[in-house]
Amino acid sequence: MKRVKSDRLTSVVILVWAVAGVILLTTLFRALNAIGIFTFVSTVSPQGACRAIPLPGAGALAYDGKSKTLFIAAQDPRNPAAAGALYALADGAGQPVKLAGTPRDLHPGAISIGYDVDGAPSLAVVDRKGGERVALELYGVRFESGGSARLEYQSSIQSGLARRGEGIANLGNSRFYLTANPTGSAVMAWADRWLVLGRAYLLLYNGNIFRQAVSGISDPSAVAVSPGGDHIYVASRAGRRIIAFSREAFTGALTELDSVTLPLRPEQVSLDANNVLWVAGPARLPGLSGASRVVRVFLDAEGKPQSQETVYAGDGIKAATAVARTENKLFIGSFSDEKMLECNLK
Repeated sequence: MKRVKSDRLTSVVILVWAVAGVILLTTLFRALNAIGIFTFVSTVSPQGACRAIPLPGAGALAYDGKSKTLFIAAQDPRNPAAAGALYALADGAGQPVKLAGTPRDLHPGAISIGYDVDGAPSLAVVDRKGGERVALELYGVRFESGGSARLEYQSSIQSGLARRGEGIANLGNSRFYLTANPTGSAVMAWADRWLVLGRAYLLLYNGNIFRQAVSGISDPSAVAVSPGGDHIYVASRAGRRIIAFSREAFTGALTELDSVTLPLRPEQVSLDANNVLWVAGPARLPGLSGASRVVRVFLDAEGKPQSQETVYAGDGIKAATAVARTENKLFIGSFSDEKMLECNLK
């Protein structure tokens, strides 16, 4: 009898160690995959020629198709403590123009263009206030007779739910989606980013309050919304993938449709006028390699991601964080470089 009990105990111990080993190996694989250890760094050039536009830390981009203006958020990588700024690059202009009307201590992250009920454009900005705190700032965009843009301050929203907020998609009329990890534990936030634990959220701000739209996302870095608002796309940086959701028009409830794995750590995403999803990010953890990648993801009629194509891969710009497609150009920016790229598309 004692021998039987001893054998059972031994079997239980072996099983526990086996399960622990599987969990450890799975976690290790996820962590190594997240930083890009298994990613092959190659070189791919756009079909058209590229020119460099001098602008340090041009790391976030948003394109307004109505005015044909590219909006840029920049934070000088040589002096992260200094205030950043917002810029506008009109179609055909050679250099971006700095915009007035922002706080003196602005530290911009993601930006997004939306349209209010009257059709007027508005700009949403993730303002990094230091540590894990952010403010979500909204500006009206007005254009002078000569075509130059100016900002009109609308509001600033802060909340504990927006802690570690990163990606933003402006819906207009003071509404937006925000990716965030509001946990109060810095350790758990670190673990979610590097061990792919799925503890972060996609939040919806409805003009008055935040509410949880989707939970269980690992390290969500960006969000984009289709023009009709019926599809939402969330980038998981640690998961190296884009997750597509359908949106129910009456309730606003989101249902996961599909996802696509990417050969990069997605930082920001954008949708062009042809309903093609553009994604930018470093191929590996920037500390391991400065190589950048830009991928376009083709969507089917139901909004599901289908095939993907690498449009840019190389070190012409360091650790890319943003991409925007205009009518015939592709802009690539980075918070880590001294310039942004403007590439012709054939």
